[in-house]
Amino acid sequence: MSRRTKMTRPSMAALASAALLAGPVAAACSPGPTYEDWAATDGASGRINLDEVQKAFKDSEGTSDFEKRVNEIYEGDGIVLIRAQQDGETLTLEGWEDLDGSKAIEDASDDILFSIVRDHDRQHELRGHGSNGYYRSGFGGGDFLFTYMMISALSPRGYYYSTPVNRYGTMQNNRTNYRSSAGYRSQVSKNTSYFSKQKSFQGSKYTNATKSTARNSYLNSQKTSGSFKSSGTGVRSSWGSSSRTSASRSSGGFRGGGGGARIVGFVRPSLR
Repeated sequence: MSRRTKMTRPSMAALASAALLAGPVAAACSPGPTYEDWAATDGASGRINLDEVQKAFKDSEGTSDFEKRVNEIYEGDGIVLIRAQQDGETLTLEGWEDLDGSKAIEDASDDILFSIVRDHDRQHELRGHGSNGYYRSGFGGGDFLFTYMMISALSPRGYYYSTPVNRYGTMQNNRTNYRSSAGYRSQVSKNTSYFSKQKSFQGSKYTNATKSTARNSYLNSQKTSGSFKSSGTGVRSSWGSSSRTSASRSSGGFRGGGGGARIVGFVRPSLR
């Protein structure tokens, strides 16, 4: 008859210690999102809450205020840079995501998200571009940000402005701090509602909005290099969910395009 081996107390303690050590290791080694999961998020696709952008334009007292607020609204990884210029009586302000990290707007490699145009009648129109191409909104006359910009930098050759390179670091730090705050949690909730509303209202215009060549090149490079795995974009309303399994059980799973995504990328502990 075989004898049953009795487990001693030291053996039990050793097993308990091993289990505790294995837990964090298993969590740390858990796979991140697939490329398809990440690429479908609104931040990776270049979508931005343009209702909030319009409000920021009306409320901002200067270009730095507007730049700061736009980067709080946007969920993508790149910093949004601003360019404004005058052509006759028409003024145009553009918001571009700095996809190549050059700290300056490069038309060939960066992605224009939106433009605001003021015509000779001082009427304004906010236009979405690329993945935001479904959006057009006129909001009438008024001084708004353009007046401040014109007064602060009048030139005989017309007005021109581009986000200064020496402001890039400050903007990046401001955004990093903001994304660790409760304010960002609230902003993401607003973005979720906005994308869902636009998807429902615009229908195929929303879902079929064409990404720019620069955006597609950026997505392909992220896929090839695997850099998307460390992306900070894609956070949605289910702030506590961190695993693909738990997220996929709830409605929306990892889908983007209208606020359906739950958690894509690595969960920020401060937002749990």
